[in-house]
Amino acid sequence: MAAETAPKSIVKTFWYNFPACNTDELTFKLEVPVDIPLAGSTRELVQRVIYMFRLPVYVEEELTEKLEKFVAHETMLFHNSRDGKLIDKLKNNEVNVEGIIKNWEKSFKDNVMEFAEQKGTSDEEVFAAAYHKLVHSPALDTILQVENSYAKTVRDTLENREEDIKKLTQQQTEEMENKIKQLNISTTEEDINELAAAHFEQQALVAGRWGSQLDALRQTQRAQHRSWLMSTLEEYQSTSALNTPSNSPLATFSEAGALPPPSAAPPAAAGTRLEESFTIHLGSQLKQTHNIRIVAMDLMELCAVPIIDNPAETSRRLQTALSLYSSELAGLVLLTESPPRRPAPPTTSLVAAATASTEHHFADVELQLKDISEKVHDPVAKRNTERLKEKSEAQGEGAQSQPSCLSRRRQLRDLQPGDMFMTKHSNLADMHIVFHLIVDDSELRSSDITSRHPTILGLRNILKAACSNDVTNLAIPLLLRHEMSEEMTVAWCVRRAELVLKCAKGFMLEAAGAGGAELRTLHFVLPPNTAPQLFATLANLLPAIFRVSNPVKSHKPE
Repeated sequence: MAAETAPKSIVKTFWYNFPACNTDELTFKLEVPVDIPLAGSTRELVQRVIYMFRLPVYVEEELTEKLEKFVAHETMLFHNSRDGKLIDKLKNNEVNVEGIIKNWEKSFKDNVMEFAEQKGTSDEEVFAAAYHKLVHSPALDTILQVENSYAKTVRDTLENREEDIKKLTQQQTEEMENKIKQLNISTTEEDINELAAAHFEQQALVAGRWGSQLDALRQTQRAQHRSWLMSTLEEYQSTSALNTPSNSPLATFSEAGALPPPSAAPPAAAGTRLEESFTIHLGSQLKQTHNIRIVAMDLMELCAVPIIDNPAETSRRLQTALSLYSSELAGLVLLTESPPRRPAPPTTSLVAAATASTEHHFADVELQLKDISEKVHDPVAKRNTERLKEKSEAQGEGAQSQPSCLSRRRQLRDLQPGDMFMTKHSNLADMHIVFHLIVDDSELRSSDITSRHPTILGLRNILKAACSNDVTNLAIPLLLRHEMSEEMTVAWCVRRAELVLKCAKGFMLEAAGAGGAELRTLHFVLPPNTAPQLFATLANLLPAIFRVSNPVKSHKPE
């Protein structure tokens, strides 16, 4: 090949004459072979020549200059000659192009393997692909039964923990009451304080013991579940049949007693749920169809999985499991006043629903909240400091009383109203993603909020994030409140619902124009104790604000 026969270097002779130091009539001639192209430094070669031939130091500068010119000129001639020959061979079809390409390909691969970062498919990606393949196969029912059996074990452990703590609390209460009765008789205040401290230590010890036991149980279930899924997938791919593996949790049941007959349907709730659905069109030229649903319910009903002792019953998590690794995720907007490091209602209710069963795909919700709190600490502190600085400059240093040091530190490090963070879940009833929107409940109780309110702007960011992350089903508190209160009159609710609906419509149009997933279904959730008359009034706002798709009806004269 031409690439192999072309010379990589040649040897040229460098001549240099210099006079003696005491007379110009005596001249010395220096002959040095030089490799072209020169691999090293010209100055280094000059120093080696001077040292080898014991040349006088006064020739160093001139020798360096002439040698650099010689090397540059000969290198240019070498490249021109070599490239000219290669071009001539290419014109005469004497070059093996395929061989050169293979050599370049081999050299590139060797270089990449040597210096590039060795990064392959992670275990999480492998497990996600295996789970997605199996839930869309006949193994779906078995997977849901296994997860239900795991969840039942976790719930039993949680019940035992609550029972243990309840008994300990009752015992401690009785001990404290007996001590108090003996106060100033055989017991002093120091004895009571010591007993209270001992009770606190016992409570902490019991809580820590049960916490460790639950963590170990969840880790064991997580490892067993992954191992079982991978072995099931391997068997499915090799035999195209799905038999229960020997290490399956279902293998411990007998064939007769493993799947008891489905029980009767649960009795209907005492009150019928208020809900109504609409099909709307958004857009002027390219219209998009959306489903809008208004419902009065507790948002936690979309998260908490009902206790099902019979694994043969159809799981409510069927659709959630099927769409877990897909582009049709379900999301929920949860209003909270607490930062992620200090969960408070309703975040605590979400944590309770998420910890009622093992999280097999993502980190536990407590770890997610802790990780979010650590990651947002520095950016939030920097942003809040800049905001406080701008506010103080605009109002003047003495315009308002300065907050206390503790309040100022909290303002600097806490998320502000309008901020939001996300948690991911695979073990909730109907939701994959929860958008936690930070709000100021005292401000939301007022009826004079506008479209520029931080909570409304936070809702806008949530809709944009939903479209950017394949969330096509989103539930939003319509009144920006989870519970009804005294100040929420009919007029208050109508104004708030009208504001939220109009802003949501504009945000949906904006998000659709930016690309991403299409929000196909939007749930506007009202508090569960909403009166039927108020519900009907708010439901009538939807046809007025959105363009509702109604069939054309023709009336024939009688």
